[in-house]
Amino acid sequence: MSCELGPMRPKRNTIARRGLEAKIMFAIFMFLMIRVVYLLLPYGPAHATVVSITPGMTSREIARLLTDRELVPSPVLFQIVTKLVGVDGTLKAGTYELSPRMGTLGIVRALAEGKVRLIRFTIPEGFSIREIADLVETKGLASKERFISLATGEDDNFRIVEGDMEFSGNLEGYLFPDTYNVESGITEEAIITMMVKEFARAVMQEWSREDVDGRARALGLRGVIILASIIEKEAKLPEDRPLVASVFYNRLNLNMPLQSCATVQFALSSWKSRLSLDDLKIDSPYNTYVVTGLPPGPIASPGLSSIRAALKPAASDYLFFAADQRGGHIFSKTFKEHQKAIAAVQLLD
Repeated sequence: MSCELGPMRPKRNTIARRGLEAKIMFAIFMFLMIRVVYLLLPYGPAHATVVSITPGMTSREIARLLTDRELVPSPVLFQIVTKLVGVDGTLKAGTYELSPRMGTLGIVRALAEGKVRLIRFTIPEGFSIREIADLVETKGLASKERFISLATGEDDNFRIVEGDMEFSGNLEGYLFPDTYNVESGITEEAIITMMVKEFARAVMQEWSREDVDGRARALGLRGVIILASIIEKEAKLPEDRPLVASVFYNRLNLNMPLQSCATVQFALSSWKSRLSLDDLKIDSPYNTYVVTGLPPGPIASPGLSSIRAALKPAASDYLFFAADQRGGHIFSKTFKEHQKAIAAVQLLD
């Protein structure tokens, strides 16, 4: 007796079990995918947190730091992402402003590209090297002592080349007053170089103009900057500066002392509200009450308005000026007129 067997068919419970396993695996897969996407997506508050990544930190250390600061939700995922995108071990040091809303991918990208925090600061016209050093130190950008050391020429090896010009030694007057945006962690050398290069860019455009006064040409560019720095400290109103410049040029032409209180203040190394007669006798090459001609160097960083006044002074016969109550000046041709102007101002005090 023989019989033929048909094809073996799995039992119903086996099929059901395999179907259930497939559903479970799909659910686990979807859960993991949702979890990964969730961890990668922006989350948490939008406000920025300042984080410093120091040189030599590994991606593992960075991941732990960012997790502790609640910027990324998972240190493991952060490391996985850095490996997947090929930046593990190449994240750049610096100070960053990061937010959880950037997401893990966004933060990894920022660290890989070195999008460090930018710090904005403004150097006012008329600031000296020491005042600039104070400002950049207050901004957390530099050491005041090192900045002054470099900018005053204490380091013989520090020099700046821009085009066919070289700047070295005491750079008083050549740190151009302007607004700058710099990366945190910038060096003192880089800050000074940036300011000097901006000076060269802005000032050489003015110096190369055909209508520069012949007396300015005779002084040379350094002489013009010295004079401009004095104008900057003496004249608050831009409209007064060409006339103040004319007074100084007229005095230079007659070999008269410039008699600038601003140069005496520089010689004293401190700013006084009122100079005494003894102050005006200070033994210094910057005392223009005693020494004729220009002082040996600039006394501050002049702005473009003062530089332009030194390059193109007004035409006048004035030899004196006295500060008035409005921040401007009264100009006089003779000492007698000057005395009357001073007396008139004093009556209003």
